This record gives sequence, structure tokens and C-alpha cells, in this order.
Amino acid sequence: MAKMVGLSRNLKLQWLNKVVELISEDLTESEIKEQLNEYLSFEIASPTNIRKTREILMNIWVYENDYSERLKEQALTLIRSYPEYSIEIHWCMMLAAYPVFVDMCKLFGKMGEFQDEITLAQLKQKLFDEWGERTTLFHSIDKLMATLKDFDAVTCDKPGKYHINKHKVNNANVVTFMVYTMMCVDDSGYYSFMDLKSSTYFFPFEYQMEKETLLEDDRFVMNNFGGALSIALKDRI
Repeated sequence: MAKMVGLSRNLKLQWLNKVVELISEDLTESEIKEQLNEYLSFEIASPTNIRKTREILMNIWVYENDYSERLKEQALTLIRSYPEYSIEIHWCMMLAAYPVFVDMCKLFGKMGEFQDEITLAQLKQKLFDEWGERTTLFHSIDKLMATLKDFDAVTCDKPGKYHINKHKVNNANVVTFMVYTMMCVDDSGYYSFMDLKSSTYFFPFEYQMEKETLLEDDRFVMNNFGGALSIALKDRI
């Protein structure tokens, strides 16, 4: 079965923050929808586009998915405690909700290791190779790029040409949540310490991952295989 693209509208940071605010008010799902409709109507004229945008926001933060039980409560705790890291936490929840965002991030991260400038044409071709040349994906890529620009993850000096804009993450709790999210979504078993220190999933973020932090967190298991440190999620082994 073909993977669903889903991300057909660009997102803004303040919209995602609004969803978290509404969740924090203990509103019902229908109440959140109603308030989001009203909130989004100040910036989006089309009722169809309001609905599409609302459903994407709900899919990230409200509706259940394969990772919600693991991530949502901690994500809410972190974003309330450290609102200055809201982009990083929203980013994690988007990875958990949308595989196309995962693949976009991996491509950006891998390409960014070898080139300073990344073109939209390169990204589109590589995503088409992975997903097939679908009309929904063609429109989704432009919306994804607009979202990345709004998050200040990339800059665009010339049409179709992008540069990664780095953000420092100095909070150990946020970094651990990022790493935990990546391991949940990626589901590849064991990881080297270097894999966790510079994941392509988080291409715009610079962070330090400390071994001691992982040792003290009971969600992770650390082993030595052939003298090399490896890390896995405790509930995956």
C-alpha cells in the first residue's frame, strides 16, 4: 500500500503553539476543532484550506498515531516547561505523524553533509524516487519548504536554492526527547553513539548528547559490541 503524503498545507509555528494551548485547556476534540477553525480563519480565507490545515494540526498533536502513547505526554510537559524550544518539540511530533516529513528531513540532512546549497529540484527528484511522482507529493513539497522557512530551519536567498540555518539546543531534557523520538520513528534497533549525536532527522539543530544522560534514563539500554558503544530502546529489545 502506498504511503499517505498528508502534509498538503504549510504550517506556522504560532498555529502549532495554538493547538498545544487548546490541549492544555482540557477541551474536547470537537471543541479544539471549533476553536481552531475560528483561529485559522483570521489568516486563511478558504473553508476547505482551513479544514485541511486544522486536520494536519490535529493529526500532529491531538489524534492518536503509532507513537502518541510514547511521545505526547512528555512532549506537552517539555513544551510547557521550555517554550523556547517549541520548534524542536513540534518537529519531533511532526516526525511522529508524517513519514513524508521524516524523509524530507533525512534528505536535507544527508545532502547538507556534502553541500552548502540544496536545490528544490534535487529534493523533489529524490522524494519522487522514494514516493513516486504523485500530484499530492508535488504540491506537498512546496508546502513543506514553506513550513521549514517559517521554522527558520532553512533560508532561501535565490528561488529554489536553500541553505540550512542551524539552531543550538542546550537543554539536556529536550535533546534526550529528540533522540528518543528519532529512535522510535526510525525503529532500526541498535544505534552507535555517533548516530545519536548527529541525526539527519534533526538537520537544522546542533546539540550535545552525553553518555551519562543516556545511562541515567531507563528508556535506553547501552551495550558494547566489539568495543563500540551501542544504544537501543529498552522496550524494543
